[in-house]
Amino acid sequence: MTEAPPVAEAVEPPRTEVNHSDGPIHTGTGNQLNDIRYYESRPRKPRVTSVTPASLRELADRFVAPPGFQRAATVLARSDGLVILSGAAGTGRNAAALMLLRTGITADTVVRFISPDRETSAVAVERRIFEAEDVRDDDRLVLDLSEADGESFAELQDYLPALQPALEQRRAKLVAILPHPHGESLKTELLPFVVEIRRPDMLEILRRRFAAEGLSATDLSGYRDAFGSSSIDALVRVVHRVREARHARPGIATDALLAEILNSAEKRRQRVAYAVKSLEAARPRALLIAAALLHGFSLQTVFLAQERLLESLRVADTEDHALEVPRVEQALAELTLELSVTPEPGQRLLFRDLELPAEVLRHFWDEMPWLRGRLTGWVGDLVESGVGTLDRFDMATVARRFGAQCRRTRDADLAVRLVEKWSDDRYQSQRSAAYTLLEELLDDDGTAPAARQLLYGWSRDARLSDGRAAIVVSACVKILAERYLDQAVVRLFWLADHSAPDVRLAAQDGLRQLAAEPGRRLAVIDAVLERWRFDPAKFAAVAAPELLSIFRGTAALERIVAGWQRALLESEGTRQSTLFRLWLRAYAEALTEGRSSDADAVQRLLAQVCAHHRELLDALFTTTLEWLDVRGDDPIRRRTAQVVEELVRRGRRLIAPEADS
Repeated sequence: MTEAPPVAEAVEPPRTEVNHSDGPIHTGTGNQLNDIRYYESRPRKPRVTSVTPASLRELADRFVAPPGFQRAATVLARSDGLVILSGAAGTGRNAAALMLLRTGITADTVVRFISPDRETSAVAVERRIFEAEDVRDDDRLVLDLSEADGESFAELQDYLPALQPALEQRRAKLVAILPHPHGESLKTELLPFVVEIRRPDMLEILRRRFAAEGLSATDLSGYRDAFGSSSIDALVRVVHRVREARHARPGIATDALLAEILNSAEKRRQRVAYAVKSLEAARPRALLIAAALLHGFSLQTVFLAQERLLESLRVADTEDHALEVPRVEQALAELTLELSVTPEPGQRLLFRDLELPAEVLRHFWDEMPWLRGRLTGWVGDLVESGVGTLDRFDMATVARRFGAQCRRTRDADLAVRLVEKWSDDRYQSQRSAAYTLLEELLDDDGTAPAARQLLYGWSRDARLSDGRAAIVVSACVKILAERYLDQAVVRLFWLADHSAPDVRLAAQDGLRQLAAEPGRRLAVIDAVLERWRFDPAKFAAVAAPELLSIFRGTAALERIVAGWQRALLESEGTRQSTLFRLWLRAYAEALTEGRSSDADAVQRLLAQVCAHHRELLDALFTTTLEWLDVRGDDPIRRRTAQVVEELVRRGRRLIAPEADS
């Protein structure tokens, strides 16, 4: 059986933007904060962070139970609450895990993903991944170990038996996914929980996927061999291509579109393989690689990139003709892949088939793996030197195309090398390319551990450059927190100890952004409340008074009040006054905006924080007087001061009634 031809990723179209000159930023707050604003403004499709009952129902419509699924369900139904799935990659183990956890959930239940990696250079208390105390009542958990290396996998196994009492006590369920193959490395006590998941009926999955997209195929039986060994991801890509083709050509039957797409993918691979085989010399092969990576870029840029690649490979020039740009266009025509060059001005290189560039890169990357290191150095040099007319967007495009190859073959180390190379550059365009490449790595479970470890190491560096600090903040807020919130908090927590004030404030603002989303606010607060990492300023950043109204009447409020008491009691002088001013501003802003109920909530919560602590009441009163003196003519401030004065009076009376009688 042959694998179904995967549909190559579409190559980005040529860009027409004209950008401002790109160099170091010397105005405003500096590179670091400008970088953060740029990264945060970029559009991004979020990953799945938790799975709700609604999304499980949607998945159920497309799910086909694989062999072994019912046995796994039986094992998971036991009071132990644990099942461990083995099986080959690409057989739908993640989907099976989610469907196993669907049984018995309520409308409020979500499936949570446990971080599979531990920080190799972390302090001891940070190295835990997930412990019994983290298990909630009726929890539904997925621990995907499929990409864990041998050493990490052996270490992580110690945690599964330790979780079982908590799973049973809290009626929780955990599905773990093993690496494949795992050989004899699995501990004996875990063997009773292991169930092998085998490949499901791929044609039935294809039918259901088509149905979910509103498509129907008359006869799929002829594709059993084509999809028999294909991964589910490859199958899904084919379905998406058929959907797009049907939208563009609504009159064509689904069967015909499917056949056309599969045949064209196979022909494309054969065509590229033939073209490469026909090019025996290094120079035309270098031109083909440069053209594929820089499709849509200027002819001059392609020419210069070809020359740099030849230099990096140390190939002597034995050609008869001179190395001039006009000769490149003629050489392109000899590549037999229907490349063209747009007219002046611009002269951009184009492939007629937009999927050929990705296929060319795939071919060289897979068939000549010994070139990967050299290609990595070449790509790094292209971006670092800004070869030709590359602007910030072009550099990000190069990073994305290179990252796609690293993701496919799990070559995270090569990509990390370029992230480190570009991220410390003084030009924002290179730093943007570094962020783009890091984003590619973080979006794939196979390459994400290396990227997360890089971010951790950076966050612990008290003298980290502004450019890298901006990458840490943005990556934690926009990417890492989507699935592994605690890891994002840890990195921002350490970065908030940076030697530079601007970086410290940016990291605290990152923590504040994490807590701004109501759905994860409590999780962020709880993470910062952990005893070993508690810090008053960082706690105040995530538990800002104006964010706490959603916890009114909940059990979490007690923990938050205790956290604020601790923050204030552990602070003195100016630091304590700064924390109290957050409460005064929150109350005043609510009054100014006509949110009287929110103002009342802030007042009540502040009274709880200061209750039974005479020293806090005294400090609050003093801070309020100082705050009022700054703008004593402001009616909102005067009203706030009156409310606080009454709050302090009542608080003192409760502590020592006789003193105020």
